[in-house]
Amino acid sequence: MEERVASTKDLTDGQMMTVLVGGEKVLLARVDGQFYATSDRCPHWGGPLPEGTLCGPRLLCPWHKATFDVRSGDLLEPPALDGIVAFRVRVDGDDVYVDRSEEPRLVAIIGGGAAAAAAVEELRQECFVGRILMISPEDSWPYDRPNLSKDFLAGELEASLLPLRSPEFYEEHAIERIVGRVVELDVTTRTITLEDGSTLTPDAALVASGARPRRLAVPGAELPGIFTLRSLEDGEALTSAAGKAKRAVVVGASFIGMEAAASLVRRGLDVTVVGPGSTPFASVLGEVVGRVVQACHAEHGTRFALGREVKSFVGDTAVQAVELDDGTTLHADVVVVGIGVEPATNFVRGVELDSDGGLPVDENLSVSPGVWAAGDVARYREPHTGSDVRIEHWRLAEQHGRAAAADMAGRGRRFAGVPFFWTQHFDLELGYAGAGQGWEEVVMVGDPAARDFTAFYASGDRLLAACGTQADEISAFVELMRMGALPAAGALRGRQSADLPSLLAQDAGEAR
Repeated sequence: MEERVASTKDLTDGQMMTVLVGGEKVLLARVDGQFYATSDRCPHWGGPLPEGTLCGPRLLCPWHKATFDVRSGDLLEPPALDGIVAFRVRVDGDDVYVDRSEEPRLVAIIGGGAAAAAAVEELRQECFVGRILMISPEDSWPYDRPNLSKDFLAGELEASLLPLRSPEFYEEHAIERIVGRVVELDVTTRTITLEDGSTLTPDAALVASGARPRRLAVPGAELPGIFTLRSLEDGEALTSAAGKAKRAVVVGASFIGMEAAASLVRRGLDVTVVGPGSTPFASVLGEVVGRVVQACHAEHGTRFALGREVKSFVGDTAVQAVELDDGTTLHADVVVVGIGVEPATNFVRGVELDSDGGLPVDENLSVSPGVWAAGDVARYREPHTGSDVRIEHWRLAEQHGRAAAADMAGRGRRFAGVPFFWTQHFDLELGYAGAGQGWEEVVMVGDPAARDFTAFYASGDRLLAACGTQADEISAFVELMRMGALPAAGALRGRQSADLPSLLAQDAGEAR
């Protein structure tokens, strides 16, 4: 039940008015340039909220001063015992629309990873009382997927420690699960078809299906002993094979490939990394940072065959060697292929996918009415850089999941999370914050040779991202980007220390 209720020019910041949606009165308010809609009566004794006082996002009832957050409807001050209902608002040009649809009775989450795990928890935290159904081809509840290529593969973490929550947690919160593969989602009708032919039509659906590893199309690629690493099943199979192996080849100097290489070296294997580039991560992190990671690997025994591509895999009943395009033969008992992933969206119908298979979403992560997307599959307008991006980060998938779930529950707002990921290589851990696609310059602060540095990725004088070993600098970068208070790139050039924590403390103090 979405209706146009006003023009953006009808209200200035701090003003509110009564509008009609489906013949019912709704309070419309404007705070910091954003529009919010809630029920118009106080749940205490029915006070008319449009006649109350709006102070920032705080809405005071005119009668007994019960106070609510107009952005979410949350109760802030008594005597009311409950919050007020918040409705979805959409702005299209100068037109403001409000959706008074009833809360969905069934929410279906397609996927069982980070975004799905975060979404189901957020729905319950938002007091959603309907059915929540998670659909995943994996016969397991959500688990710590990033550790598959780290301590788990290194043999230093038991599988029993990977689950994010116990099965009892999901039972207690009435989260249902279907183990199966979705073969079609028609976004126009929200009809989901499973591989067994059964169908369901939820009131709301979240596409959180993640990504699939790319595979090499070369002779011998289907030989036993060649692994990708995406699922717990993949990790257990690779770990079992690695326990009996002496030599490994990792194809792809990607994050997953390089982390797997480090873990296999830690297990005692002789490991060679094959990749087409001259330096790992050069296109993402730049040559200097890439060489830091490569040097760390070399110190621990990782070998490299860079600037090379795989011609074929050789073996009778299992892989025994990898032939490169220059004629080199690398003997291997086990091979890990880490050449990137592609979004798992081939089942989605009724919406045009991006060229890479991503699902375009709006600022609330909505694909179309009643359908949202989160995590690896979602291409969204990154609010801090203005770039349209699809980002394959674990933490961002969780951020997306929570934001999409809040919007499903009618309490959503423009997604404004700052992307962050971490990568681990022996004793070297790098943190990365921001969305650096399109960077033109790397401003290096600190000493890369000593592995004590922060690299800043800039376009002109604007900082897009930061990566480095200085955790406090990366944390401060996250918060300064969130606040829109990052320094200009020029202010960092030639410096030995960026000292972003001091800048953050100063800005936070001024904000208080």
